Amino acid sequence: MFVLMKKIIVLLFISFNAFAQHPDWLMADSNDVYTSFKYVKYDSLKLELSQPDNQYFIKEFDKKFGANFNKKVQYELLLTANIDQLEMDLYDQRKAQLDFLKNSKASKFLADHLEKEIKYNYWHLIFAYPIERGNQDQQLKRVISLPSVVISGLKADFFKDQNLIHVRTFRSLLMNYLTYKNSEEKDFVKYANQLQSINDKAEYASKTFSGDILDYALAQLLINNKKNLAVRTTRNIAKNIKNNDVRYIFESKFINEVIAIEAIAVAQKKEEDAKSAKKSAVQFNDLEGKQFDFSKYVGKVVYVDFWASWCGPCKAEFPHSKTMHEGLSEADKKKIVFLYISIDDTEEKWKNGIESNDLGDFVNGWVSPEWSAKVSQQYMIRTIPRYMIIDKTGKIVSQDAKRPSNPDTLGQLLELAK
Repeated sequence: MFVLMKKIIVLLFISFNAFAQHPDWLMADSNDVYTSFKYVKYDSLKLELSQPDNQYFIKEFDKKFGANFNKKVQYELLLTANIDQLEMDLYDQRKAQLDFLKNSKASKFLADHLEKEIKYNYWHLIFAYPIERGNQDQQLKRVISLPSVVISGLKADFFKDQNLIHVRTFRSLLMNYLTYKNSEEKDFVKYANQLQSINDKAEYASKTFSGDILDYALAQLLINNKKNLAVRTTRNIAKNIKNNDVRYIFESKFINEVIAIEAIAVAQKKEEDAKSAKKSAVQFNDLEGKQFDFSKYVGKVVYVDFWASWCGPCKAEFPHSKTMHEGLSEADKKKIVFLYISIDDTEEKWKNGIESNDLGDFVNGWVSPEWSAKVSQQYMIRTIPRYMIIDKTGKIVSQDAKRPSNPDTLGQLLELAK
């Protein structure tokens, strides 16, 4: 019994190491949704790779050709390659790989599988060429169109063979082919809107592919574009995935992640818009020399009085403003701000005007010379005195409000302050 257990442990150890030695380019990686389909054939491939003869062959093949299947290495080469030279190099590589495979002692299962990996790696890299170059160079306004003589050998019928979904290089080809052919339909003009790009690719996949190939294309499209997805788009694409186990992934945990990403994006957009609005908002100086804008008083009703120390009609209205203010309850005084904005050409004249008109107990601001033109333009101030009313949300509800001496003014302020 002990001897039997020892043999089992040894076999498990050998098997574990065999699996650990699989070349990365041959197996699905963590970003490949293929593993979520739980295909039996994938397990068969792993079992074949654990056989000693196959292990030896794969090790030799990887040593000789592994770099040809390494996406990172090959995609970097695509960025500097000429398409004609690339096509010839890939042709020579494919021939050398197939010749090496013919002379191997690999099992029929593995040999057949590798033959497909070799065949579709050629096409994968051909179609990756325009996509990778387009993604790398943002100055390009159009995706590169491949010469018809280069791609004439790839027939659309290849994408009807559902068994090819088990070939990693075919899966890589599939996603690049989908991107390229969708781009071709759009006259190769690059997308400015990534969400529209995702929707169009999903639509193209649905009318071009079927079965497991369609399911995989839609699922991988979602995986590859998680950061650019909207919740509605995700649901619309996911519902067309026929594989129940895979569709459930996108209708549960994945959709919750998209919801969280979308919420963060919306919050960031609001913050950026607020910063942009604040940056572009007219700035006033307070009595301490600090700048502020109307957003400082969001949550309160603001009665704005544009005036100047030289303006007689302005000064004639000040007593009426003070009377309104004195007539407010303490609660209303917390809800309504009387903001006096001077357009005097110097700070000294402004501050002297505050003192001589007894405005020190109110909120005061001054339009410095660099802002005067923008204030006049933005609020269309041609003459003073000029009054505005801003509600609690920060919206200007009266661009040219009634004067303080008008008996209706106070009632309007109190109504907005409710």
